[in-house]
Amino acid sequence: MPFMAAAGYFSDENGNLLIYTNGMQIKDTTGSIIQNGDSINYGVWWSQSYYNMTQGATGYYTPRDIIIFHQPENDSVILLIHEHTGDGPNTLASRVKMTKVIITPHNGFKVTTKNRIVSNYPPAFANLAACKHGNGRDWWVLFTQTNTNCVVKLLVNKDTIIEFDRQCIGDTIEGDWSLKSTFSLDGTKFGSSDAVKHGTNIFDFDRCTGVLSNYQHLNPLIKLDTFGNYNDYVITFDFSPNNKFLYVFMGQMILQYDLESPQFPNDFDTIAGWDTFVDSAIGQIYPFTYFSCTYGPDGKMYIGNAGGQRYLCTINNPNGKGDLCDFRMRSIFLPKIWTYTTPNFPNYRLGRLAGSACDTVYSDVKPIYTQTPWLKVFPNPATNDVQFDYNWIEWEKIADCELQISDLEGRVVLKQQVPKYSTRQNFSVKELAAGVYTVALTATPKSPKGDFNSPQPIAVCKLTKVQ
Repeated sequence: MPFMAAAGYFSDENGNLLIYTNGMQIKDTTGSIIQNGDSINYGVWWSQSYYNMTQGATGYYTPRDIIIFHQPENDSVILLIHEHTGDGPNTLASRVKMTKVIITPHNGFKVTTKNRIVSNYPPAFANLAACKHGNGRDWWVLFTQTNTNCVVKLLVNKDTIIEFDRQCIGDTIEGDWSLKSTFSLDGTKFGSSDAVKHGTNIFDFDRCTGVLSNYQHLNPLIKLDTFGNYNDYVITFDFSPNNKFLYVFMGQMILQYDLESPQFPNDFDTIAGWDTFVDSAIGQIYPFTYFSCTYGPDGKMYIGNAGGQRYLCTINNPNGKGDLCDFRMRSIFLPKIWTYTTPNFPNYRLGRLAGSACDTVYSDVKPIYTQTPWLKVFPNPATNDVQFDYNWIEWEKIADCELQISDLEGRVVLKQQVPKYSTRQNFSVKELAAGVYTVALTATPKSPKGDFNSPQPIAVCKLTKVQ
């Protein structure tokens, strides 16, 4: 499938790809368009501009405009929430729509509802963000109404999509320049960006009530050339897992702002400058441009480009200040050219707000976490490097999480912090002596009184090290 900027992918709980879309078609893993899966976002731009660019060999142009998740309490229904841009220059004609895919017998797929409008408010460009409701079951989908300071809130439950509220707060976001809305991983912060004219709005978010509060603002960051034209500006942004830092991605640099600093927004670090490398092997004439990012299952931040290259950058420790965040330039080499299409994944692992007024799902009858915690390691036996996979953790109930490797006498010989909402970590065991080791995934429970809690093992496995 060809991609231009829009990209959506959806896998099962084991990471096996089910369906994917370029904003115009939905395909399965055989590369076939699923039943009734054509003509997504159909309109004038679809037929005259996008589709005919190269006789169909392209995709929809709006980045981060597709969000995919299961319908609450129904794993046989997959919902696509997507933005249909206005036909031509008329951004007021843009709408947020829903397409429903059902999983048919024998693991087939069929679109039963397509391009249904779920809000009459026009969204700003590339502006969709989703977050689990505090009940751990339903979904919030938020977007900023174009040319306003109003945030529209959709609530998706097992029966329908409700236009829950519209809250006008913060500065204006204009449709042509807004390139991202996003939630923090824990859902307690929401932001929306207007790259050039108005800057970035940042709020606290209540996952129970949907209320935005505690407004913070980052003014536009613009570089002009000698002719007064835009040379560089904010393209997108994201929060660190601990919500302490705001990463701002400009085309030619990456900035890290300390949201907790009394000097915000004047307290920031430049963690990456302009990469002038040109991938001439593919005929590229433009250098790498920082465009967008997403979190991987290892807790690292993966950064894509806008210029069409075969590389991704990474931030290996997003909670680290300044150089401690461990930014790596072009750290991943891809087999194909990549441009624009960083996926817009919500945090599927976000759980309920335990003990809150909206904590209505957790019960003895139907718990959210039904699996026994497990920890797996491979390869095993190991020589140099290993990968640890672990299943769902109730992140909202713990303060810290670690992987610890102990010898037969119980001494911890290696340990590593586990990033929140991750499911995978890599270790080097090259320096360990040959033998059998115990690996423990340990968690420190949160204490409402703030007193000390000791780490407790929640999953254990054995590792055999060979020379």
